Amino acid sequence: MTEVVPAANQTQATPVRKGPRGEVKIYATWCKGCHICVEFCPTNVLAMHPNGNHPIVVAQEKCTACHFCDTHCPDLAIVVKKLE
Repeated sequence: MTEVVPAANQTQATPVRKGPRGEVKIYATWCKGCHICVEFCPTNVLAMHPNGNHPIVVAQEKCTACHFCDTHCPDLAIVVKKLE
């Protein structure tokens, strides 16, 4: 009988979480429409409202809770809540 021994450099795979990891809330009345959040969101969760005045959430399910949008918003108009 042969015993299977894992290689020393082999690592176990970390499960990938499916679905959103964050919930984005936008306070449109605070926003001055600078587009920073939309332009730099790595997963395209945000887009500008058709009137162009403020961002809207268009793909909540793609949010990774990276906090780029709320960290860089000069108006503090975006809050990202990390989901458990």
